[in-house]
Amino acid sequence: MSAHIAEDLDEQYEIVAGRKAPFTMVPDWITLHDELDPQAKALYGVLAMHVNVSRKDGVAWPTRLVMAEMLGWTREQSPDKYIQQLEAAGAIDTEEFTRPNGARGKRYYVHQTPPSGYTGATTVAEWYKRRREALEAAGPTPKAGRPRKNAAALKAAKAATVAQTTAADSAEAKPAKKPAAKKTAATEKTPEELTLDKRAQDGADKWWKHAKELADSKQMKPLMGSKRQQSGYFLNLRTKIRDALAAGYDHRVIWRALAQLGEWSPAKREWETTLASLNGIPVGRRPTGRTPMFTNSQWNQGDSDQPTTSDEPPAPDLSAYGFEEDDAA
Repeated sequence: MSAHIAEDLDEQYEIVAGRKAPFTMVPDWITLHDELDPQAKALYGVLAMHVNVSRKDGVAWPTRLVMAEMLGWTREQSPDKYIQQLEAAGAIDTEEFTRPNGARGKRYYVHQTPPSGYTGATTVAEWYKRRREALEAAGPTPKAGRPRKNAAALKAAKAATVAQTTAADSAEAKPAKKPAAKKTAATEKTPEELTLDKRAQDGADKWWKHAKELADSKQMKPLMGSKRQQSGYFLNLRTKIRDALAAGYDHRVIWRALAQLGEWSPAKREWETTLASLNGIPVGRRPTGRTPMFTNSQWNQGDSDQPTTSDEPPAPDLSAYGFEEDDAA
């Protein structure tokens, strides 16, 4: 047992021996070594456990697999790194040898005393002494908790508070300037733009109601998504109707486009293409660089005699878009 006195310890704890069992001694200098990993220190204990005490030669020869299993490692190669650490620290020496059956093995010489030239702590008392010297050299450490303010800092903070209060009182004595009124989007719009907004809102409401009727009768897919998503679809539809009205499209063309697409809120590209087509504007196709497998005439072969039907619903009340019956005539 290492010799040390109670005055050399920073913390006073009493440790009493409990139940006794076979044990292996690990020197203090191994446990206190600051260049050995914890795994290397544990491996030293396993090697020391294999030393035959009766021979008094300090020799052990466990296999790497046995050492790994005892320490809970899954790979046979895991001890190699820590064997090298113990050799570098002078805690063990290794020697290759050949067994009588021709198998190669490794012999471990486990040392209990540190090598010559070792400058680390060899006892607990020495370790505490070095620790105390290091703490004294580093200076006092701040205590845990909120740091206390000194009298000068408290006086300066109080003076700053008084100055801020005085400045606030003087500012209240002066008449405060009225903040400039912010302009809203509605006040900046012209009467024509407000009319377009109303017509677009009425048209979107009318189509939304008609689309619900079609969906209930299984003629159109139902509206899906959360309440927030559905609100976004409606705003998107209203914006498309307003842009179409602003571009000069007739409200009847807009309704026919909605009926032809059959969507709660049509996609931008299909919406613009359908509007242009219904208004008699030729719509060009983007070149794809691929030759179609069939032409339109091939697809339509044999269908020319079949009557065509239109699923377009009748136009709604024109007042939904802000028009009177007389204006539509």
